[in-house]
Amino acid sequence: RTWTVSVKRRNQLSTVTYPFNPLDAVGWHGDLSVVRINWRDLRPLMSHRFHLPPSAHSTFVTGRFVVCTFVPRPLESDPEALRLPFFHNNDDFEEIIFYHKGSFFSRDNIHPGMMTVHPSGFTHGPHPKAFHAATKGGKTETDEVAVMIDTRDAIEIADMPAGVEFDGYVGSWRPAEVKQAAE
Repeated sequence: RTWTVSVKRRNQLSTVTYPFNPLDAVGWHGDLSVVRINWRDLRPLMSHRFHLPPSAHSTFVTGRFVVCTFVPRPLESDPEALRLPFFHNNDDFEEIIFYHKGSFFSRDNIHPGMMTVHPSGFTHGPHPKAFHAATKGGKTETDEVAVMIDTRDAIEIADMPAGVEFDGYVGSWRPAEVKQAAE
């Protein structure tokens, strides 16, 4: 039996044929992977009337984790639609989001290259400033690109150098008046 692999490079397809399964490996090293997808090739799922949950943007699903890709898309156009992620609690999953490109409409003070971690049981949703901006309208589309991994397994975070972690992130969902009262 032979296995055929199609490789897309510079918008052209090449075919490589192997006399063995090229994925049957003890380990994997290098830049090649089983699947490589460019976010520009993904079509966003859209809804005019309500904000779709993150799981609607699933790219890969396994028994232990889900990978979701958020790409630029039109915002909900119904005047009564909630145009931001609703508050939610991940009881069964831990969530990691890597912010690659654009302005992240559901959070303020998040920039490309940043990553957020929401442990299981952490209630989160739109930041207060983002919520206020969304209710004023004006924006008709998102330009964000981000990858989210929801995992059933606990995320272990290594010790990081000083200044890498934003310690105030956990309280960033609180409105300003609640933050002041807590201090």
